Amino acid sequence: MSLGLLTQCGSGKEPTEALNSGQVMNITCGREDANPVQQKGCEGKACVVQGHLLGKEVAYLWLDEGDLENADLLLKDTWPVPRFDPVHLPPPLTWTEDPYGEKFWRYIFYGLRPTAHLLWAFRETGDERYRDKLMEVFRSFAANKTNSVFSQDKHGTAYRAMVFVNSYWKLKHADALSRQEATLLEQLILEDAYFLEDPEHFEAGFNHGFAEAAALLLIAENFPHFEDAPRWRELALARYDDLLSDIIGSDGFIIENSAYYQFYVFTQVYQLAQWAQTHGMEVSPQAWPVMERMARFASYIVQPDGRIPMLGASQRLLVRKHQPVLLARMGAAFPELAHMLTAGMCGQAPTDRLALFESSGVAVLRSSFDPALDYQAQTHLVFDMGPYRTDHSHLDALNVVLYSAGRTLLTDAGMFTEEPGKEEDYFRSTRAHNTVTVDGLDQHEGNASPSLSAQGGQWLYQSGFHSLYEGVRHWRAVMVLEKDVVLVLDRLISEGPHHFEQRWQFQPDLTVSTRGASASVTDATGKRVLQVTQAQPEGLSVSTVRGATGPYDGWHSEDYEVRKEATVLIYPLQGEQAHYATLFTSGLNAMSPARISTLPQSDQLEVHACAAGRGHRIQVRRPAEADEAVTVTTAPEACEREGGASPSGPPGPP
Repeated sequence: MSLGLLTQCGSGKEPTEALNSGQVMNITCGREDANPVQQKGCEGKACVVQGHLLGKEVAYLWLDEGDLENADLLLKDTWPVPRFDPVHLPPPLTWTEDPYGEKFWRYIFYGLRPTAHLLWAFRETGDERYRDKLMEVFRSFAANKTNSVFSQDKHGTAYRAMVFVNSYWKLKHADALSRQEATLLEQLILEDAYFLEDPEHFEAGFNHGFAEAAALLLIAENFPHFEDAPRWRELALARYDDLLSDIIGSDGFIIENSAYYQFYVFTQVYQLAQWAQTHGMEVSPQAWPVMERMARFASYIVQPDGRIPMLGASQRLLVRKHQPVLLARMGAAFPELAHMLTAGMCGQAPTDRLALFESSGVAVLRSSFDPALDYQAQTHLVFDMGPYRTDHSHLDALNVVLYSAGRTLLTDAGMFTEEPGKEEDYFRSTRAHNTVTVDGLDQHEGNASPSLSAQGGQWLYQSGFHSLYEGVRHWRAVMVLEKDVVLVLDRLISEGPHHFEQRWQFQPDLTVSTRGASASVTDATGKRVLQVTQAQPEGLSVSTVRGATGPYDGWHSEDYEVRKEATVLIYPLQGEQAHYATLFTSGLNAMSPARISTLPQSDQLEVHACAAGRGHRIQVRRPAEADEAVTVTTAPEACEREGGASPSGPPGPP
């Protein structure tokens, strides 16, 4: 299948990102060329310099992007790094700078990625001040790099090598690189190639390896006269092929269990495959099948509003606004992805309302993908029953993230930082997720297991279990009974007494008020957006925590190094067993009375739930066993009974 390749020469055109939303939509929907171009750039023979075809020097589009504001900051020795305020670093640079004492800042700065603004500004304006500043930075780095421990970062070196390759050939094609400058850059590129070749500097176990292999391949392809280029090419392709097998699971989700890194890797793989095919090579025979699986997972995991759920090491990402032209091209190639990117306006709707991605253990339950039914108001539930696989994984077995009635209602706490310490420990911890903790401890690193997937009529059911607390088995089932009505069942069995806490995390703008075992959740306007109704086993109580620091609890982070106070709703129980039946009603249903009662037995569980005026009887037989089964029947009496039911109409303003 064709990738819809971007060709930068031959026609004397190059791509532009300056497209309006209508053009982007047309590309995604296949109504316009997936490779929009404008008349600008090289003409005929000017596309080839010393046998080099313009465009071969860059695979990732974001390395070719920039803006004048940031370029002008760099002219004033002020360095813009994403996530941080620009910082003034007066020359001469020592290349030991670390103004924030922060890993991500160092990774970007010592990867020289901000210099892309200077290259872009020179190409856009022809103003040689930008070119001269670019070369000044490169000369400074070359003269002082031996002083810099930070410049040895493996991931950062890969991006620095790509910056050097891109700058070298862009300036060559502009006839703006002297022989002395070319020699300097070639030496820097050679040093980075030998560094990246070293097996000790290749991070095969997670996403960094993709950039490291791509950088080595770009060097080999753009400098074929380098003596070791053939070996680097072979090594880079072999590594990339292994990464496609080892880092991207058989279900299309990366092993780091992060929705954020899913798109980071997906866009990299797509762009490198596109670049390779444009220039007459193949990255790997696996590339297209792997991307199809990644596209399918991406199509399901994104919430109806276009945002990702905050799974694992994730930050805020609105996919529909993220690199819109690149994603539009990808949508044109993958119909289910196009459906997600356009909120159902085109493309192919996913066929399964309940999708279990088996190697990652992630299930997505969705009330509907039909745009005629108000696409962005649908209920979207993500249930994580997967293995702990890398350091980017969190201790979050049986975590759920709930989006319904137009917004995220139950969220993951997020990522916050990669710097070791109490804050990182908290955001990775079990208590920062929507699951059940035991004795206030974190789960052990290990695997949870999916159990039963089932559906009938409107309802969807998925269960899973783990034994990641010594001597305790936790089984959980989640159900979408209908749009805006979600049921979560928990069953924890042990041989000795324990303190159990079922925990629910909310976004910072939401306020939680409780009465009895029930809770009402309101937004900043005072509108009730969710009600939480519990069956009431003996001994159940309720509490909340927000913004605590001893220990950390009740925090949410959507942006790196930015945390906000957020409410956690906690339901503790004591004993050898704990049984929870929790009903969530949202949208208009949040205003209607809700009731739930449960009758747990040794080998089965019966639940009566009433929501939106409709009663349901749910029977689960042999939870967590190979022959687990579920039946759901209409039960009008569930809306009439009082015995054992939680009070209807939780508190909170209407």
